[in-house]
Amino acid sequence: MIRARAHTVALAASALAVLASTMPAAGADPTPPTPDPGYANVTYLIGKCWDPSMAVEQGPTRLEYNCDGTAAMENMNWTSWGADGANGTGTDNAVECQPNCAQGQRLVNPIVVHAWNPRPAQGCPPYLQFYSDITIAYPQGLPPWIKPGTQWSPDTTFTTVDGMPAVHYTDQGPQSCTPMAR
Repeated sequence: MIRARAHTVALAASALAVLASTMPAAGADPTPPTPDPGYANVTYLIGKCWDPSMAVEQGPTRLEYNCDGTAAMENMNWTSWGADGANGTGTDNAVECQPNCAQGQRLVNPIVVHAWNPRPAQGCPPYLQFYSDITIAYPQGLPPWIKPGTQWSPDTTFTTVDGMPAVHYTDQGPQSCTPMAR
């Protein structure tokens, strides 16, 4: 009886140890799990402004990147779109928010876009991955706020890509995977 009870306690302790080893530690990084690489239906998106009430569209011809109507990539023509990244050309249609966004002039410039490093986003469906690195390069007609070699915020750096002034956004993803208030 004692031997059977000891055996039961040992089995229970082993089961708890296995269970505990598969659980995240308290305060652990809440990084969402990466979908199985063999998952056949992964959809890749550019989308700080993605909203689950919107249709999922890969390679969109238009997408907002400030979520407030002040900046959009338009007339986009994508030459590639997938796990290795997205490459396209189009038009940047943005407001120079000087003296403020309501009174600023609208600037329209040709752009060359490269997006890569797709990742799942916490709280989003597991089949969606968002490009976390994006460069928007300006082959002509540089917006006045683009100053190569400077940084706007920790995730926005002004740089040069193939001789063109550009903005490099890092750690991009949706603001939320719940519907945005409109």
